[in-house]
Amino acid sequence: MASVRSWFGLGEGRADKGAATPPPLFAPLPAAGENTEKRSQAGLRHEPSLEPTAPSEAPAEPRWPEAKLRILASLWGEGFLGPGGAEEVLALAKPLGLNGAHSVLQFGAGLGGAARALAAQWGCYVTGYECDPDLAALGAALSAKLKLERKAELRHLDPASPAIRRNFFHHALALEAFWRHADKLSLLGALVAGVKPSGQLVLTDLVIGDVTPSATKAFALWAACERTEPHLAGERAMTALMARQGLDVRIVEDITGRHMSQTLTAWSSFVQDLARDRPAPAYAARIVEEAERCLRRLDLMRAGRLRLLRWHAIRR
Repeated sequence: MASVRSWFGLGEGRADKGAATPPPLFAPLPAAGENTEKRSQAGLRHEPSLEPTAPSEAPAEPRWPEAKLRILASLWGEGFLGPGGAEEVLALAKPLGLNGAHSVLQFGAGLGGAARALAAQWGCYVTGYECDPDLAALGAALSAKLKLERKAELRHLDPASPAIRRNFFHHALALEAFWRHADKLSLLGALVAGVKPSGQLVLTDLVIGDVTPSATKAFALWAACERTEPHLAGERAMTALMARQGLDVRIVEDITGRHMSQTLTAWSSFVQDLARDRPAPAYAARIVEEAERCLRRLDLMRAGRLRLLRWHAIRR
């Protein structure tokens, strides 16, 4: 990734120059019984909440321009927004024991790469829900293009009023589906309610690690690269929330190291390809943006401030 920056003579401090003083990231979580309409994180009482202020000006361009989608496909695989691709999705879903008779609820569907991988591997019927309406539309178009719209259907889910058919799906897979949303209670509740009793759920999500006030700037810079407002809870808080929503949590695994390794491997291969076919400056600028986002995340993970966890649970 450093070699990507070198095309423009940019050092590691590129995104820091001229940056505004970041806002405080820590806010108290609500006390037990507080109205969840006022504070949607009710019940997550023992972990800090991380809420950097979103940029005051909306980007002048679409969040998912064609050039960015091309870069993501080259880095992570068509239909994927992060490292691991189909191989990682299939490894995460393997404990579910899927087959062609199963229906699967996939939350955090993105562009639908995970839903299509599950359907192609095991013949199951997957309904992927994505809160970003643009991503949901793009993912649905990809499924239609590949003639997989019946096996891997993509739908938009309104996070303010999540509507999922109750007690319908055999199992569920949720991939980094909660950290962007303050109201984890209603989203997780809708996910759990959509699964049949005794159905299995595998979830991954980002959580807060070892955070001190000095980490405020690093988190704010990462949030700016992600173009979203993170709402991060801690491991214990998320696990307790799952239990309160009717899940019997069997496994909690830290997969941060694997995620970091997959990220670096993908970038290494990508940069080697770029060395053989140097991109035009405009396209290279997009690559630098994605490299910056990944570097910010990796820096937080290396410092133990940000972690990626996997939960395996059964609905009671």
